[in-house]
Amino acid sequence: GASDTEIADTWRDAMWAKLPGHGINDPGFLQPDRPMSAIGG
Repeated sequence: GASDTEIADTWRDAMWAKLPGHGINDPGFLQPDRPMSAIGG
């Protein structure tokens, strides 16, 4: 397994790469056919 520091570093790197928001206000946004609970939200 990974150390706590390695896990935290991996999580931090992934979070910094994410764009802010969900793009809901973007004109090209298409709502998924499934509810948020079905996609892990």
